[in-house]
Amino acid sequence: MRKPKKGQWRWEAVFLTGLVLFAMLGASVERQMVRETSAQDTAILLPVAMYHSVTDEGESPGAYVISPTMLERDLQYLSDRGYETVTISDLVSYVEDGTSLPKKPVMLTFDDGYYNNYCNAYPLLQKYDMQAVLSPVGTLVEQFSNTDDEQEHEAWSYCTGEELKEMVASGVIEIQNHSYDFHDLKPRRGCLPVQGEDKSVYHDIFFEDTRRAQQLFASLGIPEPICYTYPYGARNDETDAVVEEYGFAASLSCEEGIACIVRDPACLKDIRRYNRDGRLSSEQFWQKLLEQTGEVE
Repeated sequence: MRKPKKGQWRWEAVFLTGLVLFAMLGASVERQMVRETSAQDTAILLPVAMYHSVTDEGESPGAYVISPTMLERDLQYLSDRGYETVTISDLVSYVEDGTSLPKKPVMLTFDDGYYNNYCNAYPLLQKYDMQAVLSPVGTLVEQFSNTDDEQEHEAWSYCTGEELKEMVASGVIEIQNHSYDFHDLKPRRGCLPVQGEDKSVYHDIFFEDTRRAQQLFASLGIPEPICYTYPYGARNDETDAVVEEYGFAASLSCEEGIACIVRDPACLKDIRRYNRDGRLSSEQFWQKLLEQTGEVE
């Protein structure tokens, strides 16, 4: 075996030491990248509340009705605990574009488009600097847009096109699609197919109803909805297929649970919500939701 030249072991040792240091540095950088990627992909547990009517009139409070005072207590409860409201557009931007969400996000949704959402909920949202997602029914918007002001009644009338435009222009309200005329239980439950209905016929009916709602909002100058809010929460594989085919980025269900948001578009399908039952206090309702996100009083 040839004897190494003088100093050769020294240079080899330096070289080997350099390789080890380089490998250690690379491993450190890789671990950091993994931590950052892991942090980006961490699931965000999002509490979503589903409101309907907000009024002191009629049978208030009830399972689907809360008073304006109760809504204000809800907003104050969330504000005091540092929660910030997000919209469907915020979620889509987070998932598709990599934008950030607040540290403590919450979503407030209002279904059906009651006039009291405009006269009672809207001012309170402005007061607390919060946003909400409003899903009105197309035919009801048209019907009440053609009535006299004297017929506006907060317990049973619905928002007009002009009222929707005002709320959207303020940045407080985001409008989503709750169907044009699927808000009945007969002959079908919401947008579900009728038993024995031909699949192609059903597809065309559902597609046309959705298109009419989209066109209505476009005619009002309201941004095209990117989310379908299932009437009565009624959905199945057939309804999901049409909603996906139409190109909606998200959909809202009525199934109770906490939404799990990750950077995967699939998480925006059939987002779970909790109905805001007016028979519960703000503390009872929100503690129930927030405990599931790890936020315990």
